[in-house]
Amino acid sequence: MASGAEKTHRAPPAAGDRDDDEQEQAQQLQQDDENIMNEQPIEISSDSSLGDSASEAHLDSDSEISIIDDSQDDVDDDSEGDSQNEERLQDEFAMILAMPFKEHKLYMQLCHTAFKINAFENINVAISAFEKYSTIPAHIWLRYLKTLKAVTQTPEEHETYYSKCATALSSYYDENLAEFILKGVETLHPTELWTNLLCDYGIDRVDFMVKVRGLLQATENKELEQALSEQCVAWNCSEQELKEMSQIIGDFKAKLKERSENSSLLQEMFLLRLVTLPVSERCKVSLGKVIYELSLCKWASNSELWMDYIAYMQTPVDKESEKSQLHYMILNDGYLKCKPMELIRRALLAMPSIKLNHKFLQLMEQHDYPLDKVDAELGQLFARIEQYMEMTVELELDYLAYRVRHTQIDVEQQVSALRAAFRQTWNRLSEKYGELADTGYEVLQLWALVEYATLKSPNEGAAVWSEIFSYPGSSDRVDLWLACAQMDAEYNGGRKIRSLLQLALSMLPANVVGISDLYRRYERCFGNYETIAKCQAYCTEIQLSKHVSAPQRSTTFAQGRRQPVQPRAANKKHFGGVGGGAASGAAQSPPNKKMKKDLPAHKKQPPPPPAPIKKETFETKPANFKYSTTLETNKIFVKNLHAGCTQQELTEAFQGYGHIKDVRLVFKQNQRFKGIAYIEFELPEQAQKAVDGANGLELGGLPISVAISNPPPKPMSATAAAGPKVGEKRRMPTTLIPTKLVMLEAKRRKKLDLDEATAAATSSSASSADANGKANIDDEKEKEQKEVSNATTTPKSNDDFRKLFNI
Repeated sequence: MASGAEKTHRAPPAAGDRDDDEQEQAQQLQQDDENIMNEQPIEISSDSSLGDSASEAHLDSDSEISIIDDSQDDVDDDSEGDSQNEERLQDEFAMILAMPFKEHKLYMQLCHTAFKINAFENINVAISAFEKYSTIPAHIWLRYLKTLKAVTQTPEEHETYYSKCATALSSYYDENLAEFILKGVETLHPTELWTNLLCDYGIDRVDFMVKVRGLLQATENKELEQALSEQCVAWNCSEQELKEMSQIIGDFKAKLKERSENSSLLQEMFLLRLVTLPVSERCKVSLGKVIYELSLCKWASNSELWMDYIAYMQTPVDKESEKSQLHYMILNDGYLKCKPMELIRRALLAMPSIKLNHKFLQLMEQHDYPLDKVDAELGQLFARIEQYMEMTVELELDYLAYRVRHTQIDVEQQVSALRAAFRQTWNRLSEKYGELADTGYEVLQLWALVEYATLKSPNEGAAVWSEIFSYPGSSDRVDLWLACAQMDAEYNGGRKIRSLLQLALSMLPANVVGISDLYRRYERCFGNYETIAKCQAYCTEIQLSKHVSAPQRSTTFAQGRRQPVQPRAANKKHFGGVGGGAASGAAQSPPNKKMKKDLPAHKKQPPPPPAPIKKETFETKPANFKYSTTLETNKIFVKNLHAGCTQQELTEAFQGYGHIKDVRLVFKQNQRFKGIAYIEFELPEQAQKAVDGANGLELGGLPISVAISNPPPKPMSATAAAGPKVGEKRRMPTTLIPTKLVMLEAKRRKKLDLDEATAAATSSSASSADANGKANIDDEKEKEQKEVSNATTTPKSNDDFRKLFNI
């Protein structure tokens, strides 16, 4: 962004921090608030220019406005000590008041210092300044109204007092504040005070209505009674209805006291109870209003709570009917305004935020605010949030989007006004915040898109992009070049995309892979063989000329890492193909054939042991390089490496892309280098960056290939395989029986089988008489022969062999 005055801009305080500050301040003043409720007189110092009646008022130590510690009073008993203390407080008050950008906590401190000084002029100045900045908490209003009431004498002063009471009641829902104000009013004047106050507190505080009814019986003010009947929903409720509504409010207060943080579930839980409550819809909506107001009294700076409150008031009474009224339409406002526009103003005064600012502009657009009124409203809001840079930039973008939606592109005057609004916004941010604001050039990018897409002026859009790239550092950003190319391709037919991408490749100092890929993709889709060839040659030339500076540039962004990356001083000779790292590789090269000449000729030596191989070259870290069968996103696989490549050479070549945890070169069993390596980075983004930046570049004269490591499934060894392979015959166990004995036994059995066959034929030709007699004899012989055969059968195992030979 254009240069401007440098300022310190802080983020708005967290909602919880501010609520805690208010609760702490409220506890500090709790005792004084109790004295205020007791209606004790106070003393204002003589420099407040009050009448004699005020200066002669009775002084009660318990109700004194000053909150100076008693210990300090003991130390400064003499007049000189009091003078020094008052001078110190005056200096503190003046210092806080002179601060250009004061947050909520400083305004609280300003008011407390004014009360310590005990001078009405200081108190009035502090309250006025606080009132312009934000909504004043109820306990501060209590102290101020007590002070103001003590000095009120004339009718004009009474009107001022009631005006301040109305302002105080418009801040937050607070029963103590309302009770204090009503306690000092003994008549029905002013009538607006009673009407508005009962609209807000009538359901919760039935005793307020009892007091008003008593005053009405004494005065018979028919107009006020009619106004209360029309506006106050609790005025016409029965005693049973008031009791049920008071019970819900009491339960909600008990739950609210238990909670330390806001949750929308708390409000929604009690809003569901209202659905079945036997009261009118107006009473239900009034109860919902009280629930949200009580929540805001505790979490006033919670943006989500304000958004839920606005959404509730915009909810239809009858959700099934399209023409149903919204909640805020059936409710009469008291001092606490609940219509959406009034609610968003109260929210922004309490604590602005990006969401609330956006909602404010949205509501103004829904209510058809004219442009001059929108500018006036936002002008006040911009002054309110000037110290919050990010919030200001977001609101400026929302406002420009609003202007685009309400500009007629066929009216030249409105188009010129829109362009002037973009220019004024950019200049205003540059003057306020300098180069710190809108570092992403969102305002100018939106302007360029409007010129391309809405106004159909690609030349004007290109001029805006030229301005973007004229600012320091913008031409080094790939995202800006890609956004510019996308606009030209989408809204200008890609007429300038070739020259634009070539310009981007020439101006980017590093990381041109994304732009070159887009350039190639465009030519393949819309070009011919000549333009494709030119594109390939141009991209290759650019990559070769800039591959050295890419990793060097990446080291500038790694300064915040735990292990800073060292500069790549030797990248030129590696990626340029000069030298190839032979000097460093000679000391770590694997054993070669010359080693075999030193072996003795009479004895065959085994393969060279791994001991002579240097560990820094071939050994790996088991914890870092365990075999993986899945995609390893933080590890890259490099192939086509030259034979003399070393671990140190790869480390120097790739350390610019990120912190390298380990490098492993892969060798064959004969210790020959396979030309591949694995490099593990600390983060997956660094590995992807190395793939984009080093794939296809030359290392030692060879173009290397770099990809994310995705190893294939690891083959199982023979010992790890479970069971025999499919189709393989199971081998018989090895026997110790000599082959000669086995053959002799086979011949003996064959002869025995022939003898049995001859005996069977002879027995069949005998007479039938002898057959029956000889049957038993043949059976016995056959049994004996089987026993002999079984005894002389071939041994089935080594144990049988030993038994056969009596071993």
